[in-house]
Amino acid sequence: MGFFQLTPLSRLTKILILLLGIIIVFYAGYELAIFQTQKNYTLLPHINFTSNSSGGNCPDGETPGYTPLPNATQETCLRPGALYEPVIYLYPTHQENVHVKVSYPGGFSETIPAYNAQTGWQVSAQPDGTLTNQSDGKTYPYLVWEGNPDPSLLHFDMSKGFVVSGNDTQKFLQQQLPAMGLNQSETTAFIAFWLPKLAHNPYNLIHFSGSEYTNAAKLSVSPKPDSVLRVFMAFKPLSHPSKVTPQSLAPFQRHGFTVIEWGGTEVTE
Repeated sequence: MGFFQLTPLSRLTKILILLLGIIIVFYAGYELAIFQTQKNYTLLPHINFTSNSSGGNCPDGETPGYTPLPNATQETCLRPGALYEPVIYLYPTHQENVHVKVSYPGGFSETIPAYNAQTGWQVSAQPDGTLTNQSDGKTYPYLVWEGNPDPSLLHFDMSKGFVVSGNDTQKFLQQQLPAMGLNQSETTAFIAFWLPKLAHNPYNLIHFSGSEYTNAAKLSVSPKPDSVLRVFMAFKPLSHPSKVTPQSLAPFQRHGFTVIEWGGTEVTE
């Protein structure tokens, strides 16, 4: 019987095994949380370790969002009135050298890859959307630019749109974005970036801009694409729901060389 009696060493071993088990469970939960946040999965409840609704380390007036390059867990602070992302996808019907220019008078706060003010972006595009930047030889899934805040350039009609509770924002975007023409990958990237900014608000007034945005931020692509979709969301946090006129948004059909862009901004007025 003495063989089965616990010794001080065996108790210590059990304690160490217990601690190891706790660490393994915690790490597995952490990895699951990161995976679900990046992939926009909500099958299992989880703590969002990559988001801080109180603003994290962002300065006053700014809140966290996520830059999709190099990955969706890189935090960036969002400034009200700034243009985020926008992200540009290129889908030619065959390998094509493509020249892309964005004309935004407010100027850029960031571009990925680096934008040449004279020549814009020059990339080799594949039908699956893979881009090879000719200036550095690196590959990218899309082009990214962010615009400085300039209230004189953009005026949105916030009397039209959708009022959505923060808790329902993810479901709303999962339904609305594909209806507007984004595919699953584009929709997931949009939600991964914007959900941390929207979900903690009691309500959001969401307006999808048309010529208000495209006239202020002109996009030039050569060779000329056959179909272009530019989804730009202007939103305003609300403490209580308000009545607005629902937007009627036309469906989009992709054909031939297709260019897709999505981005957004926070309206504070």
